[in-house]
Amino acid sequence: MNEHIEENSENNNVDKETGNSNNLTSNLIKNEKSMDLNSIMQLATSLLKNDTLMNSVAGLNKNKQNSTLPVSKVSENQENTELVSLYQKLEKIANDISKIKQENVILASLSQKLENIENEISELKKELQDKQNATYSIKHLKIIRNSDI
Repeated sequence: MNEHIEENSENNNVDKETGNSNNLTSNLIKNEKSMDLNSIMQLATSLLKNDTLMNSVAGLNKNKQNSTLPVSKVSENQENTELVSLYQKLEKIANDISKIKQENVILASLSQKLENIENEISELKKELQDKQNATYSIKHLKIIRNSDI
């Protein structure tokens, strides 16, 4: 029973505050060309004192915060998806780099082998040139000997 009386009393207070707000608002509207700062301040004060209005504003704020949670969850899921995608790309890049390093080792080994072959060919050319020079020298020596006889 006390709850019912308190509820009626609260409703009466809200009605009175709403009536006061309406009166202040109508006073502001009566003369549109003049600005009555006193009336504006009274209206603002009465609106701030109106607990029902303040509670409804607080309720709206809570609703707004709750409505932003799914958005943040969506953006978090999207961010997680992007991170997974980036991680997969990084793994692929790391694998590619590993393969390139292996190929580089193979190429370095082949390069060393080619360099060794080139050195051997140069030595063989030098030996061949030396043999040709020796053969040429021997022929000339024989010619010179034969001419002395």
